[in-house]
Amino acid sequence: MENIKKKLLNFSKTNLFSLAVVLICVFPLFKFEYSTDTYHFALHESVGGVCGAMWLNGRLVIHDFTKIFRTLGIGMTPYYYFSFILAIICASLAITTIYGMLKGHINKKLAYFLSIITILNPMVFELFLFVEKGFFLFAVYMAVLSAKFFLMFLQGKRFYLIFSYLCLIICCFTYQPMPGVFVALALVFIVAYSKKFKDFLINTGVAISVYAVPTLCNFIVMRIYNMSERLSGGLNFANIYKFLTFGLYNPVFLLVYFLVFSVLFFVVFFSSKKKTGKAFTKDSALVFFKYSFLIAGTILATAAPSIATTPENVWFTLRYSYPIGTLVATIPMLFNFKTENIVEESNENIKTNISVSSKIMIAVLLTFLILFHLFFVGRHVTNYKDETDAMKIGEFINDYETKTGNKIKYIALYRDKNSKNSFDGVVSLPNCNVRAITTKWCNIPHLNLF
Repeated sequence: MENIKKKLLNFSKTNLFSLAVVLICVFPLFKFEYSTDTYHFALHESVGGVCGAMWLNGRLVIHDFTKIFRTLGIGMTPYYYFSFILAIICASLAITTIYGMLKGHINKKLAYFLSIITILNPMVFELFLFVEKGFFLFAVYMAVLSAKFFLMFLQGKRFYLIFSYLCLIICCFTYQPMPGVFVALALVFIVAYSKKFKDFLINTGVAISVYAVPTLCNFIVMRIYNMSERLSGGLNFANIYKFLTFGLYNPVFLLVYFLVFSVLFFVVFFSSKKKTGKAFTKDSALVFFKYSFLIAGTILATAAPSIATTPENVWFTLRYSYPIGTLVATIPMLFNFKTENIVEESNENIKTNISVSSKIMIAVLLTFLILFHLFFVGRHVTNYKDETDAMKIGEFINDYETKTGNKIKYIALYRDKNSKNSFDGVVSLPNCNVRAITTKWCNIPHLNLF
């Protein structure tokens, strides 16, 4: 009983600290704002627009929760804040869960910073742009829980594999890209716990099945109920390439991946040369294979859902690529993770390494935090200017109707050749911080709203 109380106390302390970190990161963003997609939903007195969109996208968990809000007559603003609070809670729970998985295998300070950066990775920016943000982070939390149960399976508690499947099914039916987070974490544990090549193959196969079964279930349900036109075609493996190259418009993405592998190749084999006098050794080749396995597996798991999507609906966005962002944490995890419990040592070298690692992680976290808020400052500017543009157009229409007595029923759109998708001085990314008036799917809803 005393042991259970101690564990609960430790969990509470860690979770409160995680909650504080997430609040520091996102609380300045706690303000009702629109993304371009949200203009559609904001036009509804209730949240019916969100409900319909989530059904069409096969995100049944979001659909069902939103349906409850619609039944209760709850409007967009309360829904938005509920979603924001849910995002904060789920992010802090996910950080705590990852820390719990790592703390016995990595130095505690390093484990905690890696846990934070796994969840608040560079791709998290876009998740907070959407009214469904809380459910996006709920899906992340489910993927992390699935990885936790998979780790327990690797540690010999075979029964927990069932819970790994269940959590990932919930994750997939909440937001389809997020099972990639499970893969990113599972690959670290597979490398750490596979002592023989046979074990490695078996564990990898099990992880693939945990990832594939929920994804396949979601695909089958969407096809049976004919939910989305995005799945109107057959399977198209070329879409993986299209996703990874930003819809074929920017093949330089492949060059980025190539450069990453080249840098890893140089670092691993140059280090080996420095230590042993030989670049190509069994150990250096194995290390490079582990790097490659983790990176390639995470990237492929992130891109895989695009196989079932029609080619015109495939593009690279931060929210779809969130699992790739976890690599900033999973790579250092991979080479610090020990399957044996860590014994506290007083060795000065170890203390120095821990101190240096902690400082690096703090610097990385602060950099992400600054970028995060710079991005959202741009969002606030974009929202304000979008509203200003809409009100100006409203004034022109009102003046015309007053002077002529004619009523404007339709608005035609004309795009100047030199028009920009974002305002000057605003940090924009694909589909993020773009001007509503230049965006096909929300320009008229945006005007109607204001």
